[in-house]
Amino acid sequence: MPTGDVTLPIDLLKDVADALLKLPGAKACDPVSQRPIVGMSMEYCSTVYVAGTDEALSWRVTKPLRGSYNGCQPSSDVTDSDHPSDHVWIVGYIHNHPCGTPPSTLDLTVWPTDAFAGRPAMAEFRMIPGNPAPATFKGQALLMASALVAVQKDGSRVFLRYFPTGEIEQWSQRERRWRLLGTCVPTNTRYSSAPLCRDGAIQLLPE
Repeated sequence: MPTGDVTLPIDLLKDVADALLKLPGAKACDPVSQRPIVGMSMEYCSTVYVAGTDEALSWRVTKPLRGSYNGCQPSSDVTDSDHPSDHVWIVGYIHNHPCGTPPSTLDLTVWPTDAFAGRPAMAEFRMIPGNPAPATFKGQALLMASALVAVQKDGSRVFLRYFPTGEIEQWSQRERRWRLLGTCVPTNTRYSSAPLCRDGAIQLLPE
């Protein structure tokens, strides 16, 4: 793990996307409505964790779980074949959206909880204290984040990552860096399940 990679790196997301987007239904999207197709579209999710010590830490991903056309419930039960549970920290989750849409309210509410009694711990919440033993690499605390991957109508891939404190970022292929799209909070009304964002609805980068 290179020093400075304190949260989900783009190279990891690209590798996971290669696997997730090959699974049945992962890219099935109604071309007219741009909404998932019941019975055809499918979300899959994996748990992202790090394992090792402060001097030798590696990013790892669990085998994908199958969800439904509009969601996937990840697991916080992680067993690593190389390290005991006190050397394993859950960072977040990665899942696909059959249609290239930003995170939903449900996405923004699914986070691993503090795990005690021999189970894997969490990475440190961004700006939110609470983990008694956060993951560190060479003294740097790792930050909890989740991500989603998708394919747009033109075939280009979208990589988004988001944090417990609401920031949503998109990887800019053109600029080769993460760009902040907005800061959002979960909300669910009778009219919409989209998150409530500080500067209006999230708009993907025009790339």
